[in-house]
Amino acid sequence: MRKMFEKPRDIMLYQERTEEQEFGRAKKAYRICSKCRAVYFTKSWHHIDAIDVAKIKKRSTLWVTRCPACQMIADHQYEGALTIKDIPKKFADELLHLIKAFSKRAYEKNCQHRLIAVTKESQDAWTVTTTENQLASKLAKKIKDVFDRVELKVAYSKQPDDVERILVRFKPYLSLTPNKKH
Repeated sequence: MRKMFEKPRDIMLYQERTEEQEFGRAKKAYRICSKCRAVYFTKSWHHIDAIDVAKIKKRSTLWVTRCPACQMIADHQYEGALTIKDIPKKFADELLHLIKAFSKRAYEKNCQHRLIAVTKESQDAWTVTTTENQLASKLAKKIKDVFDRVELKVAYSKQPDDVERILVRFKPYLSLTPNKKH
């Protein structure tokens, strides 16, 4: 009975990478991204309107560099991949609008959460890539909430990668209108 309450020692869970392991040590100086104009201060990246750049230039050096999201896009890397299959034609425009609007709201909250690309593999299959795996996961859940006939399958890559691959498949919709024969 006593062994029942002991912690199991044979279960090995991988530890998540820390921010230092993923991006390196925190930089001490102020930095600005040459591409998206995001500003690095207080150990994270922010939108440029969150700080007065003129004041920083007067009292400190402002280094020009690339933020991790822009660097990831330049290196053709991603952390989240959504594969959407069997998209009904009547929902294609609405789905594309949902993806872009959701990604825009995520970017407004955090400048490192970005939609990289929406690639149309065929008429009913798309691939969506994002800079953050959490963004891809939340986007898939949002698609499932909006379109009720959707199934999700999530696959995680092996450590040390943080890539999350999600398959979103639309189930067939039944037509309620009777077929007319001429």
